[in-house]
Amino acid sequence: MVIRGHFENGVIIPEEPITLPEGTKVQIEVVGANPQKMKRQGGMWKGRVVIADDFDTLPAEIGDAFGVGVDEIAP
Repeated sequence: MVIRGHFENGVIIPEEPITLPEGTKVQIEVVGANPQKMKRQGGMWKGRVVIADDFDTLPAEIGDAFGVGVDEIAP
């Protein structure tokens, strides 16, 4: 089912009245917007992205696959 509408004052307004059961999951796809003209906001991902403590550590099996020893990689 496709429901068309527009975004106004922070709310999505459908073009036609719709009735869905309470709790129905929906997916919203933005169409017709130019991503270059959409304004970015700093901090949008704050608290949503976590970098693992071992991010900079190369697993031994990956180093072996590329023929590089873990001790040969400069930190």
